[in-house]
Formats: sequence, C-alpha cells, structure tokens
Amino acid sequence: MRRLLRNALVMIIVLVCVAATVHLFDWRTIGRALTKLHVGLLLGAGIPLLLATSAMRGWRWLVVLGIRAGRTNLWQSFCANGAAAGLASLTPFQIGEAIKIRMIPDHHGKGWRLGVSAFFLERLLDLGTLCSIGLGGLAIHFGYAWLAPLALLLPLGGCLVLSLLCRSLRLPGKLLPYTEVLRHTPRVVMAAALTIPLWLLYVALWWVATHAMNVPLDLTQVAILLGGVMLVVVASMTPGGLGVSELGSRSVLLWLGVSAADAEIGAIAIRLLTPMIAVIGLACLVPLLGQLHRKK
Repeated sequence: MRRLLRNALVMIIVLVCVAATVHLFDWRTIGRALTKLHVGLLLGAGIPLLLATSAMRGWRWLVVLGIRAGRTNLWQSFCANGAAAGLASLTPFQIGEAIKIRMIPDHHGKGWRLGVSAFFLERLLDLGTLCSIGLGGLAIHFGYAWLAPLALLLPLGGCLVLSLLCRSLRLPGKLLPYTEVLRHTPRVVMAAALTIPLWLLYVALWWVATHAMNVPLDLTQVAILLGGVMLVVVASMTPGGLGVSELGSRSVLLWLGVSAADAEIGAIAIRLLTPMIAVIGLACLVPLLGQLHRKK
C-alpha cells in the first residue's frame, strides 16, 4: 500500500509539472532554437563527458565497496554504473542501483547490507557535493570567489567527521545497515575526493549542452543551475526529473537574469542529455547481460 501511494504521488508530480511545462514554454521559439542546434558540439563533447562520468562513478563504486580496482572490475563497474545512470533517466526510485549491487560478493545474502550502506554513502556524497557546487557558484556570483574552493571541500570534511562519529559512537541497531561503509574512513575520504571531480564533469556537460543550443551561460551560472535543479530532481523522485527539471531550470535561469526565451531553451538543452544518457546506459547493459547469460 505504501509503495502504491508513493508511485501515485510521483505520477501526480510528473503530470502536474509536465502540464505546467507545456503551458508555460514558448514551443515555437524552442523549435526555432532546435533548428540551430550544434549537433557536433553536443555529441562530440557530450558523449566523452558522459563516458568519463560513468568511469568516475565506476571507480568510486569500487572504492566504496572496498573492491580492488583491477581492469576487469573497473570495466564491470563502468558498465554497471553506466547502465544504472541510463535506467535512472527512465525509471523512478533509483531502480538502476540494483545492477550495481549485483557486483557485490554474496549480494543475495549479507552483501545486501553492504549495498544499502554503499548506496546511502553515494547519495550522501552526491547531495553534499551538489550543495557545495551550488554554494560555490553563488559565492562567485555575489563576489566572494575565495569561498568557492572552501565550499567544494565541505563534503570531504563533512563525511570525514561523520565517519569518525560512526566509528566512535554506539548507534541504534536500525542505523547500522546504513553506516557499515561509513566506518571505513579511508574509503569515505577517497570516495568523497572522487565525487568532487565527478560533479564538475557534469558542470562541463551542462555547459556544453546549453552552448550547443546557443544559450551563453558561464560556468558559474551552470554551477548554480546544476546544484539547484539536481537537488529538486532528487527530492521529487521522478524518472529523469521529467517536468521537474524543466520548471526548475527555467526558474533558476530567470533568477540569474537570463531572458525567458533563453531560460526555456536552456531547460530543453538539459533535457537533450536524457536520450544520450539512456542510449549509453543501454549500451553498457549489453555486456552485463552477456556476462549473466554466460554464467547460466
């Protein structure tokens, strides 16, 4: 019953946001902008950046699990994280994460506890880094550029403190499955260090997407846009942030002083990344399915 209500809530959010997007956006202007899309820039720079994010996520997943980053493990983790990202762009509730959990030894038994803890740490790092990138962008926007590097280091320091607390405090039994990985401080620090460049790659990716649609945003504006929009998308739990991302992007860009037309074109530019992520995810899924078939 709880799952049914949660799914119903997500569908209501999607329908309301999509309806608002269809009503608010000037689709004729967007259509004209799409005819001037720089496809070469979007694909030529976007695909390598997306592959780099999957590689970085794959490396981080191995670090979080404490698995040696050999060539075979890196390739499997790269494919698993690419496939998970592709499924996440199409499905709600992080369904793609189940693919990553299958990499854990004994994932049918005690490994699920490790998977839950690793998933919790990754989401914690992602949310913290998104906040820090957004804060860094705001610091530069308001003339306090010296605060931006400090903002980027906040997730690293915060997770280090949290890890030390988990090791020293006696936590309630219900929290133990979520904190198992947090008690391994070196893993936490390394994963946090990898998360910062991971999301900076996404800043570059969004910059490429907006410029491919001729929306001239600087990196500071893109950092604020990424931080604000992704936090709303994660909170909404909608598949790929459908509708939520468009409205959030439009609102942030309008706040940054961008014209209404460019704000809407910029929001659609970000949406153009979704099919690219999905296609790469499906391509990453193929070798995983082949490996599963061979095991049978």
